[in-house]
Amino acid sequence: MSNRSESLDLKGADMESQLEGMQGSEKESYNSQLTDNPEQKVMTCQYQDPDGEAHCCHEPAGESGFCFWHDENTPKDQPDVKEKLEKYAKRGGQLRGIICKRANLVDVNLVKHGPGGGYDLSYANFYRSNMTNAHLFNAKFDHGSLMKADLHDANIHCASFLKCNLLGVKLTDTKIDNIKIGDTLQQEVEGRVAEKKGDMEKALDLYEQSEEIYRDLRKASEAQGIFTMAGHFLQKELTMRRYQMPLFSTQRAMSKTVDLFCGYGESPIRVVFFSLALIFLCAMIYFFTGIQFAGEYVGFQQSQAFDANMMAFFDCLYYSVVTFTTLGYGDFIPIGMSRLVAASEAFTGSFTIALFVVVFVKKMTR
Repeated sequence: MSNRSESLDLKGADMESQLEGMQGSEKESYNSQLTDNPEQKVMTCQYQDPDGEAHCCHEPAGESGFCFWHDENTPKDQPDVKEKLEKYAKRGGQLRGIICKRANLVDVNLVKHGPGGGYDLSYANFYRSNMTNAHLFNAKFDHGSLMKADLHDANIHCASFLKCNLLGVKLTDTKIDNIKIGDTLQQEVEGRVAEKKGDMEKALDLYEQSEEIYRDLRKASEAQGIFTMAGHFLQKELTMRRYQMPLFSTQRAMSKTVDLFCGYGESPIRVVFFSLALIFLCAMIYFFTGIQFAGEYVGFQQSQAFDANMMAFFDCLYYSVVTFTTLGYGDFIPIGMSRLVAASEAFTGSFTIALFVVVFVKKMTR
């Protein structure tokens, strides 16, 4: 295994040095020769990108049929692997799908300057790689894996991690401003698929992984003072925790209620919408059950004209607002079933106002 790896490294190094000395037109001509000559086809990397042939690799291949970077069986533990990767990226090598498991990439610089975005490392595998103090600004790691990678003190500002495996990644003092995670993690998507298929054991494991990833992202966001992002990750973390609870349990029902009312304390606007909905609903109930004003019945009556009924509804809406805010002017009095509704609305209103104050202050003080 060691001899084969050394041979592959020597071949790759020779071909890389030749390619580095070529100009753009010469390199295209060389790649064209590799494609046109049947005898040379086997020397080209056989990497097949999941997104199609537009992302093929023209690097020289070893005995496995893959180049140094796309060969899963070739170790990347060489002392100069960082320098090799930087040179490979700068000369336009195919970075998509590269395999750098357990590689020592401390202080690696993969920042692509100029227009067109950063380097595209989609589908790349950096499992357990040491990427401490790495410079990965605007890089793209979509559908790849950074599982248990060490990104301590790294700069991943504006990087994209859509459907990337971030389980166990170390983000201590990592600059994560404006990173792109997407609406759902890969584990979250797979968990829902497993749940639909009835494989609850697998689904629970994937939801637990998702919770751990969101928790790590939340802690990293809080450490960097990015509290808006931290609030989003907190909501997702608690949602993943809820998915692990029994479907019809009281605990899950309470968790869902808190999410609907205030987004686990991160969404004051939900409290406002709930308040408006409750006020309007109670007003409709008062309109049909009736209330009293100066001894006269106020509510819906078929014998009344449309304008009179509309005025009665607005009176009920006014009474609902007064009851919800627990002002209680005393001009309107509930009668019959309206008493039970008024008592429930008053209790819920006082609780909701207190909840809004807590959630709003929490968001503003951040």
